[in-house]
Amino acid sequence: MPLEPLRDKYESFNWHVLEVDGHNIAEFVGAVNEARAIYEKPTVIIAHTIPGRGVSFMEYDYMWHGIPPNQEQAKKALSELRTLGGKIKSEHE
Repeated sequence: MPLEPLRDKYESFNWHVLEVDGHNIAEFVGAVNEARAIYEKPTVIIAHTIPGRGVSFMEYDYMWHGIPPNQEQAKKALSELRTLGGKIKSEHE
């Protein structure tokens, strides 16, 4: 059985479904607060995320799931995350 459409599956069992951008903390916190207010039925939050988001050589590459980067890769990844991919100047430069 395919996983998608996940929302429809939960709704077919009468769950309250919230979908959020899993990279947006404020949106996620808002969904948690909304979920806490629902007492009539169970609630699920589906957080849509991009694996490795913000790191050029990791983004969308499932092979990185559960594999730590080596020291050089970690340094590059942290640099990309701290500078938003070169869009801002890092305090470490």
